[in-house]
Amino acid sequence: MKEFLNFIGGEFVATGKTFDKRAPADNRLIGRVHEAGAAEVDAAVGAARAALAGDWGRMSVVQRVELLHAVADEIERRFDDFLQAEMADTGKPHSLASHIDIPRGAANFKVFADIVKNVPTETFETATPDGGQALNYAIRSPLGVIGVVCPWNLPLLLMTWKVGPALACGNTVVVKPSEETPATAALPWCGPALNRCPGPMRRSTASSASTRCIISPTVMRFAVKCAGC
Repeated sequence: MKEFLNFIGGEFVATGKTFDKRAPADNRLIGRVHEAGAAEVDAAVGAARAALAGDWGRMSVVQRVELLHAVADEIERRFDDFLQAEMADTGKPHSLASHIDIPRGAANFKVFADIVKNVPTETFETATPDGGQALNYAIRSPLGVIGVVCPWNLPLLLMTWKVGPALACGNTVVVKPSEETPATAALPWCGPALNRCPGPMRRSTASSASTRCIISPTVMRFAVKCAGC
């Protein structure tokens, strides 16, 4: 039986509380999901903050872009693994998941990485009271640790839709996938690429009951908002 574990600090973490994951199409048992508690979420946020202060936080935009392209390439390399997991998780037909969910899930990393790489900053001059000129300019910097809560209907696509721009902008991420569809989030889809620079993404799973008590007081007190750069 498959075990859907938390991924914290570069390691897969089991917990003492699990619940069954069943396929919506035929109700067959897919595996057991290890539910994250307050300690796991705190550990994930701590690891994400440490990564932001470490190697990840010192990477240039060009380096981050290269890394996120590598993540997309890894998803594409393991296309069939993601396809089977997404079909079992959501009950979607092969024709839909293979043309939308997985390709778009991978493409999101490249699209947002390239946008951030090429986005311009603004500068403009204004007159000062003494008759001189002041130069105004924008500086783009990460917000910090981003909490990403994902829905059940497009678990990979909408997760990467949020994670992609957050990482491209230099943030670190704690992901809470839906307890109904945790399979693609539980795959080590980013490991071979992100292990080149440990730490930007930490994932925890939680049931709907625990989401109210964990995500709200623990993650939301950090910079949990739309990712900016």
